[in-house]
Amino acid sequence: MMPKAMQSRSVLPLVRKTLAGAICTAAAITALSVAPAALNVAGFAGVGLVQAADEGRRPPPETRQSETLSRQVYERINEVMELRDMENYAGARAILDELRQMDERGRLNNREKYTMWLFYASLDQAEENYRGALDYYRRILTLDTLAPDVIEQTWYYVGSLHYVLEEFREAIEAFNTYNQIAVTPNDDVYLRIATAYYQLEDYRSAVDPLLKNMEIRRAKAAEIPQSTFSLLRALYLNLEDYPNAYQVLREMVVLFNDPADWGLLAAIAGQMEKFAEQAQTYYVANAGGYLDSEAELVNLASQLYNNDNPYGCAKIINKGMEEGVIEQDENNLSFLATCYQLAREDAKAAPYLERAAEMSEDGELYARLARVYMTIGDFEKSIEAFRKAFEKGGLDRADQVYLTQARAYMELNRYDEAIQAARNAARDSRSADSGQTWVTVLTREKERYDTLQRQRRELAEFFR
Repeated sequence: MMPKAMQSRSVLPLVRKTLAGAICTAAAITALSVAPAALNVAGFAGVGLVQAADEGRRPPPETRQSETLSRQVYERINEVMELRDMENYAGARAILDELRQMDERGRLNNREKYTMWLFYASLDQAEENYRGALDYYRRILTLDTLAPDVIEQTWYYVGSLHYVLEEFREAIEAFNTYNQIAVTPNDDVYLRIATAYYQLEDYRSAVDPLLKNMEIRRAKAAEIPQSTFSLLRALYLNLEDYPNAYQVLREMVVLFNDPADWGLLAAIAGQMEKFAEQAQTYYVANAGGYLDSEAELVNLASQLYNNDNPYGCAKIINKGMEEGVIEQDENNLSFLATCYQLAREDAKAAPYLERAAEMSEDGELYARLARVYMTIGDFEKSIEAFRKAFEKGGLDRADQVYLTQARAYMELNRYDEAIQAARNAARDSRSADSGQTWVTVLTREKERYDTLQRQRRELAEFFR
């Protein structure tokens, strides 16, 4: 009797379920920090400060064309930075509010507005108010005369914030906009697009951006993390694209040598009906000590069984049971006994088969145990196993079992019981002829046996 694990090669739905938690975790990690790099005021005054008089003493000027920070704005932004670094967010926000009032009076140019909105966003992000930060980045995108690198970076932040807010479609749209204007491809952006599609369960759309991410990283000789390979593998498995999933896993076992990948590689080989490769993979994985679950060890044993190595199969199951990894249930015990039987180790099979028979709800395994005892010549135990088989009942072909029982009785010269067993078999129309034949044969054998026994008694009396 084969174990339940062998009755279907489709182990991948369970594998995908196991992977789901790990891949979702990896996808969450790719959100990364969406906070911009440490903002420093010097960066916003790159073209120099405007040496201006105190702007509070003169009427609001026309909107200035010079895209620089005035001294007043520069100093106020510097104060914002100091307060923010001390985590005095309320104080920093109060100063920004003053700048906002200046903007409402038309006193700020685009560069100053950009700086103000950027620091508002920075404070919101520090306080994990991502919705508020997103609004400020959107305000930045409405400004005129923004430098291309500013627009590019802002779209990056917009996409990242949508991702953190789990607004994956909006995140994808923002990142695609970023890709259209970016001078240099950003591998991180492609990874975020892929994970966003994954979260939306749009696995097919996720593949290309993830492959693009890997392509960019290879081009700049950067290491590709294991989590990226795991995500690609999960995409292919969800798409049931087993050839590509298999290829990804082959790369993973070489690069990372993760025990879990070895087991999954073998499972996918079986799904693709590459049974020789599956057996080889399980064998190598076991030699490396990577198989540590019942399912993996039973699958390895199954491969050995299917490739005409029943003794090797028995050794794997037996060792797994001794180590407590493989459960000693009816199915596994029966399978172990089958392996020993095929390896012509019937004596070793008997105790395992007997334990399995005790657990079984019907008498089939006891009938099988009885035949094993007959094979090793222990007919007394065979008779007892036959008795238990009929006692439990539920036999598929009771007539055939009766005929075999008749042979066991005959070996013990218990002809009356053998004849009765043959008659029981003959009651079934499928064994009527053979049963009656056995009745005839056993009756003649009983007469011959009785004659020999009488002659022995007579000779014994003669020589007294």
